[in-house]
Amino acid sequence: MTDSLRALKFLVIAMGVVIVIGTGVIVITIIQRAGANLADDGLANQADQATVPGTVVSTGFGTRTLEVPRGSRIVSMVAEGDRLIVRLERDGGGRQILILDTMTGARLGTFEVREAP
Repeated sequence: MTDSLRALKFLVIAMGVVIVIGTGVIVITIIQRAGANLADDGLANQADQATVPGTVVSTGFGTRTLEVPRGSRIVSMVAEGDRLIVRLERDGGGRQILILDTMTGARLGTFEVREAP
């Protein structure tokens, strides 16, 4: 066998080994990432169930309840960063703007909108 054929044979074997090792690395990475995502989902579910007085601590979206004054209707909602701004109109003609934290569901503040005297 000539030297060039030996070199070619060596390169083919080396490339085969690199392909097998690369495939193994890809498979292991996929398995690890899938396992990490499952663990993260478990933590998110536990965090959704954890409560702090007056708020819900969550890393996921979860379910939030917004209590509005009786006789009010929601005119508009706008999400701005981690804030939700809700405009309300009341039966008596009054208006309110509620500022909510989208991560915790906590009411950060309320603006009563009135005409200036």
